[in-house]
Amino acid sequence: MWAFVVQRQADRLYEAVSEVNAAAHDQVFLDSRAAGTLPDEWQSYVDEQVGEGISWGVAWTAGADQYFFLAAAAQLRKCVMKLSDDRLPEPPNERMILLLRNFTAHWEDPTGWSAVELRRAIPDAVPARLAYTKHDIEIEGVSMYGIVDWSIDVERVLRANAARKGENVPHPNEADGLR
Repeated sequence: MWAFVVQRQADRLYEAVSEVNAAAHDQVFLDSRAAGTLPDEWQSYVDEQVGEGISWGVAWTAGADQYFFLAAAAQLRKCVMKLSDDRLPEPPNERMILLLRNFTAHWEDPTGWSAVELRRAIPDAVPARLAYTKHDIEIEGVSMYGIVDWSIDVERVLRANAARKGENVPHPNEADGLR
């Protein structure tokens, strides 16, 4: 279950980051128009193509999606650690997944053990900060796609282990047993 949830949350985080990027791009045009520095040639583009720009809702959505992605990754990490006899792939940046999840969940306590340990590694770490490129989204240097690839590997090994035992791991789109 948690491997699937990691992948689903990664999709949501990707969409939220894409929305932040588009809103920030639009904001440049909106700010230019508000300052009276938008060239006339760009006016129709701004009127027809530019959205609302950056808003608290856009930022909050990205922060929430990051939080839930880290929570899912931490839950999958916990399952992998508890099922150590199943020879599941070890998480990339295992300690960082835990620290980032705790740091994001307990942002109100800057003296908590996760915050202290994380700031030893990244002195300027702040909750909900991420960086993105065309190729990846990173949370304090931890690759979202690295975690996704790991979750896919975990799911593959779980399914293979279950098949060897004659058991079935339901597919996320199945409804058998739920109705």
